[in-house]
Amino acid sequence: MHDLMNYHKFDLQLNKDDIACSVWNNLSKTANPSSNDLPERVLDEAHQLARVKAVCKTMKIIKTTDRQVFLEGGQALTSSLLVCLAGPAQSLFLAICTLGDLIDKRVDEYNRRGLAAHAYFLDVAGTCLIESAGRKLVKQVKNKFNSAGYKTTIPLGPGHSYWKNFIDQQIIYDLLNPKDLGVKILSSGMMLPKKTLSLVMGIGHELPPSKENHCHYCGIGHKCPLSRALRPAK
Repeated sequence: MHDLMNYHKFDLQLNKDDIACSVWNNLSKTANPSSNDLPERVLDEAHQLARVKAVCKTMKIIKTTDRQVFLEGGQALTSSLLVCLAGPAQSLFLAICTLGDLIDKRVDEYNRRGLAAHAYFLDVAGTCLIESAGRKLVKQVKNKFNSAGYKTTIPLGPGHSYWKNFIDQQIIYDLLNPKDLGVKILSSGMMLPKKTLSLVMGIGHELPPSKENHCHYCGIGHKCPLSRALRPAK
C-alpha cells in the first residue's frame, strides 16, 4: 500500500446538480434575457476544454505530534485538523488533480476580447468542475481502500482556514512531482494551471468519526459560494 505512484486519467461528465453553487445559480438568474442560454453554452465549453488528470501517492505515517504528521522520508504536514482525523491512520494518501490549462487560456482570451460574462461563467464552471473531479477521484480511491479492508478520512487540503500552513502545498507537490501533468507551483504555493487542487486523506483500520466534508471545518462557512456544508457530497 505504501509509496505507490499512480497516474489517473478519467472522463468527467457532470449534470446541473453537480455544478450547482450559489455563485453559478445567482449569476444564471441575472443573465441577460437575450443570452440566457450563455451559462449552458459555457458549461458545455468547460466540459470540452477540461483534461482531467491526477497523480497519487500513499505514504506511511512515522509519527504525529499535536500539530504535525510526519511521513517516511522525514517530511511533516502541519495541520491540527489533519492530526485529529488522520493521526491514528497508518498512511496518508496524497493527490494532485488538474483540468489542464485550456480553460485558463480561454478565460484569458475572453477577457482580452471584452467578454467579461463569458470569462466569469467559464472560470466559475472550471472551479466547479475541478471540485467535482476531486470528489470523483476520492470516491474511486475510497472504494479501492475499503475493498482492501481499510477506512479513509474525508479529504483535506492546505490553503483552507483549517490548514493555514500553505508551505505544505510545496511539500505535497515535491512528493508527487506532477510535472508530467503540466502542473507547476509558484513561490506563493499557488499551483498552475489554476484549476488544480491537492488533497490528503488518512488511511487506516480505526479512524475517528468526522463531519461529512471539509466545508464543515472551514472558517469561511456559508459565505463560500462553493460550500458543501449543507449539501451532501455527490
